[in-house]
Amino acid sequence: MQTMLNATDVRANFGGFIDTIVREKPQAIKRNRDVIMAFSKQQLRELLSIYELTFEYEQDEDGRYAGSIEQIEDIVADGETLEELRNELARHLVEYAIDYENNYAQYYNTPNRHKHAPYVLRVLLEDDTDAVARMFHA
Repeated sequence: MQTMLNATDVRANFGGFIDTIVREKPQAIKRNRDVIMAFSKQQLRELLSIYELTFEYEQDEDGRYAGSIEQIEDIVADGETLEELRNELARHLVEYAIDYENNYAQYYNTPNRHKHAPYVLRVLLEDDTDAVARMFHA
């Protein structure tokens, strides 16, 4: 592992710490026995880019589309068009990601929701629902 910075030193030079992360590289910080990693938003976005989101769908007899997200199967939606379905799935996913973040310890420690964490983090890094919708692959 890279050199670990002491938390006291980071507090004393917080601006320099942030500049190093944004302009150079991630940093590891140690406080007592705890170690955390600090990444810029762009670095984290790139690290999580391998967690792709795909949606599956079917077209009903009435022409509407119904679908779900393969990686987070509880999220389902429908729409008159594929684009509307994609947007509805994105909207539900953003709501789920916010709830996951607000109740992180509960969700993360639940066996069937633990694996959602990297996808949730990836969603939370996006600026709006349209950007989340563009993340989906059909």
